[in-house]
Amino acid sequence: MRQLLDLSDRNLVQAIYDLEKVDDENSPQLRRFQSLRSDLSRIAWNAFADALQCEARPLARTGVMTFPLDPVLAERFQSVFLASPKTVMRREDFSLGYMQTAPGQCAYMNDCNHYRTQTPAAAGLFADFLREVGPTLAESLGHPFRIASTRQFELVPRDIAADKHVDGWPAAICKLFVLPQGAGTRSGTTWFRLRDGKEFTLETDRPTWMIFENSAVWHKPITGASLRPTIEFDLVPASKTSLQPTDAGLAGWYPWFPTETGLLAGTRMALVQACADDDRSWLGRLRRLAGR
Repeated sequence: MRQLLDLSDRNLVQAIYDLEKVDDENSPQLRRFQSLRSDLSRIAWNAFADALQCEARPLARTGVMTFPLDPVLAERFQSVFLASPKTVMRREDFSLGYMQTAPGQCAYMNDCNHYRTQTPAAAGLFADFLREVGPTLAESLGHPFRIASTRQFELVPRDIAADKHVDGWPAAICKLFVLPQGAGTRSGTTWFRLRDGKEFTLETDRPTWMIFENSAVWHKPITGASLRPTIEFDLVPASKTSLQPTDAGLAGWYPWFPTETGLLAGTRMALVQACADDDRSWLGRLRRLAGR
């Protein structure tokens, strides 16, 4: 990968993107680069969020907020969902500069969820919904934000219970779920341990939408006997609020860095360090050989 350092910043980002779409997970150099990029990504997002005072947002009081969904919108969501063709999550389906599902995780995600294609009708409905709830979102978050990614899926009944977990994303990023048929033990729901330590399991047969801090609040999906339609929006802090939905691919979640400048600089910095680590590794091996 060292030869990639001769590329311009933009061509380097593109080359890494192309490589990650086809990599078989056997490249130690790429693994080191990805680990370093992940560390730099978290530092960048945390600094960006601190400047916006994201930790002071009303959502942070408990980490979970639920709201009623307009019945007319709920019917539209259900209709558009059912009309959207079924699909599967593929490792290569993510946008340039985005944190993506690891290749080995795609099969697991497909076992847990039945995905639907984002059609033009779905994109139009997403935009209508976001305009409708935009003021509530702005009040709940208390800082500018944008929509990093979207997806439609059904939670699949499974005999094996999921583990309690946090997602490990930068803390200021959160998820929005639209549940046009509600959620509960019959159709599938989610358990949460709120920031105040209380436990909460969503149980309602009414159309609902909710936001939650998926990397600050412990949670686990609870499957039911039937499929639960879910529309997901991933929200990231931004310098200016935008309600435009983004399709970053089913395997794409959020941008590695808050800005394009950060993406260019962070990608090169991670690769420079990965190559330097490789040099030190080889030097250590040579020294050990020389000492025998």
